[in-house]
Amino acid sequence: MILVKAAPVLTPALQESMCVAAMRLGSQPEWIRLHPVPFRDLADDSKFRKYQEITVRVKRPRSDRRPESWVPIQGSIQTGSSIGLDHGWSTRRERISSLGERTMCDLIERNRSGSGPQTHSLSVVRATEPPELLIDMRDKQQLDKWRERAKAISAQPSLFEDPEDRRSPFEIVPWRFRYSYRCLEPHCNGHQQTIVDWEAVTLWRHVRDNRNWKDLMRKKFVDELWAPDRDTVLFAGNMEQRPRNFLVLGVFWPPRTEIQQSLLG
Repeated sequence: MILVKAAPVLTPALQESMCVAAMRLGSQPEWIRLHPVPFRDLADDSKFRKYQEITVRVKRPRSDRRPESWVPIQGSIQTGSSIGLDHGWSTRRERISSLGERTMCDLIERNRSGSGPQTHSLSVVRATEPPELLIDMRDKQQLDKWRERAKAISAQPSLFEDPEDRRSPFEIVPWRFRYSYRCLEPHCNGHQQTIVDWEAVTLWRHVRDNRNWKDLMRKKFVDELWAPDRDTVLFAGNMEQRPRNFLVLGVFWPPRTEIQQSLLG
């Protein structure tokens, strides 16, 4: 079941790629990372949505030592049922609960010596209170590098005979969105982590022409996703080359159950 689709990036090899976090279903549910996924190049019947079941053939990556990482075999993705919001998101909640939770401080400490077969690199993480959304401009050198890649890709000959079939150009997002929060570790000093969820980029594209677009972003990613009637948690994962650096992959914000509501009262 797909949990997160990260915003696509351009690789040094001038390929557009996405990282996907999902959970493998079965008697022992577990995290799985699919990478690289050329999502915009997939056939329409292979393009999946969040919380949709898929079947896919995979193989282990050559260099990535993180135990959850797998490389999807091209052309093997088959989409299945989508898990909806029935009964207070009960099916989604039950499945995700089976993955368990860890504190961010614990994850960082476990990855201090690098990735390995027994070192978790994906997890559900809970914050002590609604996080702060930080919005800042990305480093100019990094943006220039990304724009050069995008320019080089746009200059390549198209593989499509019909110009109308060409996909839209890759757009560089100049802004970085981060959550600042404290995890449940008693002595947590706080974390500031970049949000790579494709939904954050999509929202920015919808609101960027408004003068108050930053307020609109915060309204969604703080006020709405972390409302008091929500039992919100984070999906977090680390970076292959810098295993102690974790990213916010996505947000899971199911409604609180009646028991949780009564405890709040």
